[in-house]
Amino acid sequence: MRKPAAALLALLLALPLGCGGGAAEGEAAAPRPPGHAAHGGSLVIDRARLVAWAADADNHAIHRLDLLTAEITTTAIDGAPEQIALLDGDRLAVTVRDRSRVEVFASDAAGALEEIGSASVPADPFGIAVTAAHRILVTSGFGHAVTAIDDESLAVQWSVDVGREPRGVVVAADGARAFVTHVVGDSITVLDLGLGLDLDLDGAAPTPRRSRVLGGLYRNRVDTALGAGTIHPQAALAYAAVISDSGARLFVPHVIEQNGSSTTRSIPGAYGGVPVDEETSFASVAVVKTKDERALGDVSGAGAATGVLDKAAFIATDPQVDFAVAPAAAPSRQARAAAILGDRLLVASQGTNELYALDARALDPAMHVERAYAVGEGPKGVDVEPASRIAVVWNQLSHDFAIVALDSGAVERVAAAGDPLPPEIAAGRRLFLSELDRRISRDGRSCSGCHPDGRDDGVVWKLGAGPRQTPTLVGRLERGPYGWLGKHPQLEGNMAETIGRLGGTGLPDADLRRLAAFLRKGLVRPDRRESLDPEDPVATRGRALFTSESVGCSGCHHLDTEASDRSLHAVGSRGVNDTTDGFRTPPLLFVGSTAPYFHDGRYATLEQLLTDNLDRMGQTTQLAPDDLKALAAFLRTL
Repeated sequence: MRKPAAALLALLLALPLGCGGGAAEGEAAAPRPPGHAAHGGSLVIDRARLVAWAADADNHAIHRLDLLTAEITTTAIDGAPEQIALLDGDRLAVTVRDRSRVEVFASDAAGALEEIGSASVPADPFGIAVTAAHRILVTSGFGHAVTAIDDESLAVQWSVDVGREPRGVVVAADGARAFVTHVVGDSITVLDLGLGLDLDLDGAAPTPRRSRVLGGLYRNRVDTALGAGTIHPQAALAYAAVISDSGARLFVPHVIEQNGSSTTRSIPGAYGGVPVDEETSFASVAVVKTKDERALGDVSGAGAATGVLDKAAFIATDPQVDFAVAPAAAPSRQARAAAILGDRLLVASQGTNELYALDARALDPAMHVERAYAVGEGPKGVDVEPASRIAVVWNQLSHDFAIVALDSGAVERVAAAGDPLPPEIAAGRRLFLSELDRRISRDGRSCSGCHPDGRDDGVVWKLGAGPRQTPTLVGRLERGPYGWLGKHPQLEGNMAETIGRLGGTGLPDADLRRLAAFLRKGLVRPDRRESLDPEDPVATRGRALFTSESVGCSGCHHLDTEASDRSLHAVGSRGVNDTTDGFRTPPLLFVGSTAPYFHDGRYATLEQLLTDNLDRMGQTTQLAPDDLKALAAFLRTL
């Protein structure tokens, strides 16, 4: 096995085992002290033993990298692991995304794993963290839930609905709260776990609350002070979060979208009410004070009646901003993981194949890039070893580790596995994730920037023909025609038109075929066996209504063809700016988790759509409230 580069090995060998706080190899692990919280990720470092663990979803494996010898131990598991968290007693908790399970493994001295227990959770488990009271917290993307599991018995203690597409979860230093990120929307979810030690008196599930701290809050004010006139009202793609060493600040990398305002005119052939030669999306990092959950840079309550600061005020609050030009942002619109090392915020940028070091002292660290490290293809996980100032990155597409000496910039890559995907699908995935490819978009956006995991960002885009919501792709692309207006019999034609709207120069036919192959065969459908019961009496009643002649939903939404007849229908949905009455019947697979609804996103929930239907799509006005509830319940099983 190849050894680490000499400079990296010297840094690691200079460290005593256990320098990261914990038992040395072969010693009994000390109980976690009250108030300790373990983070999770696609890669985590056991600082006591100087090993890194990575979740390899493609190969259904967990890899252990010895940072001293560069030796890798691989354990195959049943399913696609997403994130790992370290438990006491040489145990690992792992979210298995395609099995709706959390599995716990015991590790021996050589790094081999043995499964010792599991727990079922709502569909699509993703993020994981461990609280001070030894609870495993798990987010479920498609299941829109956070679940608490006892890390000894693996009994589920509670599960709460937190809204669409939760991803990362971190626990405050005092254990009193958990913060949950989402890839949809401008808010994080806060869960109050109890007093200090995460011990509530009655064992009741916490009540989730939303904190609207994402979006272009600070960027908008900078651009206003510069006279740039842009506005970034929407946010998406908050995959991860990290808390500062002091516990005082929460960092949430995400993307902000320039999508115009209510008075911004739409421009034909362009997204967001702006010309294609303007930037439409920017990387951003929300910095949130954990004490009062208020974002830094939020001056709305600080004596500024309009919430707009002038240049002098900005210089006082952030003297690093150069007001001669508009500050650029890190080109990391897909920040899949983050770690903190003192005043450095490290962000794994999946679409640019880099690890960014950002200034964590700034109001928006994404506008203060200190260094970029080329680490490999598709970085998805990152963690740090603070004593040696080394970061370790897991690269999803090249299936290798990158060991990064943060001060010198040296990067050593260690291969862990091959790519199990067929070459055409693997090439299509690279195209799908790639940022800064001007063939796809003029401003460097990727396909996955609007379609995370092949789903949707929840944004209703301002377009010249009228507002259009981002459609979900997974499971809906087997048959044409494609697009809201059904203009394209082939998927490749629809993609070429979208690339044109993004200002891209265009992909050759071979690349369009590769991209289409990935979208059809490479996207992973969420497994819902543990979270949705199609035989539930309410859902069963809803199915009977859906397929009945008296209601008639299945007349257009054929259940044997992704719940769509692929035809155009005028259903009274034409908006003031729309140029047509007829829209293609949308497929309904996974419809319960694709809000908002209608082509223009006018309905926030299925219930709102059904209540306002007025017999435009099936005969529903005669239905009683309980029947409408049953119909919505059935739709959520599709």
